[in-house]
Amino acid sequence: MPEVVIGLGSNIEPRGFYLQMALFLIRERVGMVLRKSSVIETPAWGFEAPPFLNQVAVIRTELEPLSLLDELQSIERALGRKQKSTLQDGVPQYHNRTIDLDILDYDHLTYHDERLTLPHPKIGERDFVQQSLRELQINIPND
Repeated sequence: MPEVVIGLGSNIEPRGFYLQMALFLIRERVGMVLRKSSVIETPAWGFEAPPFLNQVAVIRTELEPLSLLDELQSIERALGRKQKSTLQDGVPQYHNRTIDLDILDYDHLTYHDERLTLPHPKIGERDFVQQSLRELQINIPND
């Protein structure tokens, strides 16, 4: 079964609860959580907002990439996420969120369509992701 690296983030209280619930729902709906990084607090990235709690988890799943994306988005909605980031005049518009679940890497697959790019294209820009990946000793090439 493929191993997948998922980024988790929350900046709406109770932030820690949302991270825990997301991991619980991932175990129930997606697959086995093999390991997870420490939780770190970071400033909002890309917009003015309360700080985030962030974490990275490695999971094993039978779901294909787009089915996994659908399930993760379903978990986000179940935990109260109202809107996804959008583009306005080509500029990302980010929002506060109860939970954000990003597929960072899917078994080292390179993939791109209108819904999903693998590995995640912003891995190299996000220090909190890099810190968690180093903790878990994961190297995701980001060309």
